[in-house]
Amino acid sequence: MSDDFRPETVVVASQQQVSAEVDGEAVILGMERGEYYGLDPVGTRIWQLVQSPISVAQIQDALVAEYEVTADQCLADLQALLTQMRQEGLLEIAA
Repeated sequence: MSDDFRPETVVVASQQQVSAEVDGEAVILGMERGEYYGLDPVGTRIWQLVQSPISVAQIQDALVAEYEVTADQCLADLQALLTQMRQEGLLEIAA
């Protein structure tokens, strides 16, 4: 388990980005690096959820309810994506 993204960790999208949905997928411009990122439909759903502060557990619960995935697999995949988003400056851990 990622120590940075435990179930109780609250995350939120960084204010240093601009995003839009195009054909059901999120396109994000990270202002810090000036790079574009694209998310598939599941990633887009996660992106929608992190627009306001939300716990990792709440994101996991939403995804398990909406998609055919086990809680354990969901958490592992979610932690990996959140870690990558944080490394790219797109996501912050809320205080």
